Amino acid sequence: MRIETERLILRPHTPADFEDYFGYIMDGELQQMLGLNGVVDRESALETFQWLLDNGEFLAVVSRETGRVIGHICVQPPIEKVACALEFKGRRGASLSFAIAGTERRKGLMLEALKELIGQRFREGAVDYFDCEYQAANAASRGLQEQLGFWYWGEEQFGDVELIINILQKEGRDGAG
Repeated sequence: MRIETERLILRPHTPADFEDYFGYIMDGELQQMLGLNGVVDRESALETFQWLLDNGEFLAVVSRETGRVIGHICVQPPIEKVACALEFKGRRGASLSFAIAGTERRKGLMLEALKELIGQRFREGAVDYFDCEYQAANAASRGLQEQLGFWYWGEEQFGDVELIINILQKEGRDGAG
């Protein structure tokens, strides 16, 4: 799977991408936004990177200008709380998470990447909805999700972190085509 936009290439991560991943994932602001309390050094970052490679779809966000990996998007099965809800029973869903290097924030790059990925998945009929979560203090993620058309669905406790759950449906908010 490869998606190209004007400024980006989305492709599956490979083990060779670890150094770029390590470079942006250790950013203190990003760790705070993602709640990556367990990623504190090279070893824990490598462990997380390997887990992401092995579980779900782990896409590298690559700058066309530099050829470097500047972020990632993960596509996982929908979170259980959403998948088990009556309005989503029997529908195909996926959960999105994402991160981008501090030097690349506020340029619209992740918006560009997610718009293209979401649009492709909806056009292909691969999913009927996406869920996406963020910590209440992560205003950047909330704003990005709102720009993409996600709407508030609920909340979930993940350890000691409260996550806000947003939903984006192929047919729109009410589920009607």
